[in-house]
Amino acid sequence: MGTEIIFKKTNHLSTLEKSQIRGLFKCVFKKEMVDSTFERQFLKSCLGYSYHGLLRHAGEIVGSFSAIPYRYRYFGKELTFALSVGTMIAQEHRGGKDNLKKMAESVYGAMIDDGIPLIYGFPNELYYNHEKRVLGTKDIGRLDYYVLPLNIGNVIQKLKLFNFFSRFGSKIIIGRLRKPQKVKCKFNIDKVSDETFERHRYDDSYHVIELDNGAKCTYKTYDEVHDARILYLIDVLPLNPDSFEEAIKRIYKAEAKSTDVIMYVGKLPFNPRNLVKAPRFMEPQKIRMTGKILIPELVDDSVFEIGNWNVNISNFDVR
Repeated sequence: MGTEIIFKKTNHLSTLEKSQIRGLFKCVFKKEMVDSTFERQFLKSCLGYSYHGLLRHAGEIVGSFSAIPYRYRYFGKELTFALSVGTMIAQEHRGGKDNLKKMAESVYGAMIDDGIPLIYGFPNELYYNHEKRVLGTKDIGRLDYYVLPLNIGNVIQKLKLFNFFSRFGSKIIIGRLRKPQKVKCKFNIDKVSDETFERHRYDDSYHVIELDNGAKCTYKTYDEVHDARILYLIDVLPLNPDSFEEAIKRIYKAEAKSTDVIMYVGKLPFNPRNLVKAPRFMEPQKIRMTGKILIPELVDDSVFEIGNWNVNISNFDVR
């Protein structure tokens, strides 16, 4: 029996097909995806399903191209865009570009039928050039890293003796008096962050702090290389200099004793006063954002200008 390309929405996948997709994920990415995570990621979207172009060989799913729908405000009107996630093909079935292209096109067709004009993603370093060449995606931009190192030697081992200085320095930075910045943050492209989004994107492992003036922030801590504790500020709503600065101060007060680095990954239209923008050569990995227009009558090339976007880790699924 040869290979075939099939398309299914998540709510039409059988229990066996879901299990095979999770098994392929573990085989390709060397990470476990439990059933509850699969259900939350793909079924609790704003449409109640996601899109899956599948490569099947002898009854077994050996490739997958998936996209999750999200609601966005695009220049004042609400549209649904889709995030490309977890593209994967088993090692023994790689080599040609046709399978990837056919899987993607099956998803594109279903999204066009649903009125979704844009698919965007954050391809890793290995997939980035291949995606652009095979699928015709274009660059939107590259995200930045903003950091506050509390114990720098726990992240860069050769600087272990400098932990005292980094912790002392971070305390000074956090303790500075707040100085309002007269920067108006207006984003032409911004996700709709409502209860549906939060139920889909976050689980109980995330923490939320209520800030002044009805704002809030979401964060989560991970154990990274050398057991360094990295606290990711995932999102601040609404995003502006004052709320961002308050979020960092409140997080520092709550978590400083158990954290080595506080980090925000995104694109800010202002310079945060209590985080430092990391130079490119110190970034742990390049996070590039790409996109492909599916319905040009609904969106134009403005989607390829990252300055139009309010974008950070909350817009994708790595943290």
